Amino acid sequence: MTFCDIKSRAELEVTPNATTKTFWGENMLLSLIKLQPYTEVPTHRHPHEQVGIVLEGEVLLWIGSEKRLLKSGDCFIIPSNIEHGACTEASYSLIADIFSPIREEFIY
Repeated sequence: MTFCDIKSRAELEVTPNATTKTFWGENMLLSLIKLQPYTEVPTHRHPHEQVGIVLEGEVLLWIGSEKRLLKSGDCFIIPSNIEHGACTEASYSLIADIFSPIREEFIY
């Protein structure tokens, strides 16, 4: 993929009430994840490094033992194999995540 059409890209459900649209190259993957209000992304870990920025809304994110409420414009870095998760309250959240290496389960 060289150019991406975000509007026509189908969504992939990653957990209940959370969908993503992904785009990838050889070594990294972009995930535009939308979390509906009152959604939890359970604590998990993966071998990929993850960098993200909140584009819209707000999300409570925990990385290891640290927890923060992130709002539009806030960014974060999750090292490989560190437990993390997220949840939303009354508003939805749109987050851009970049993963390296590519998360194969997000290719569709």
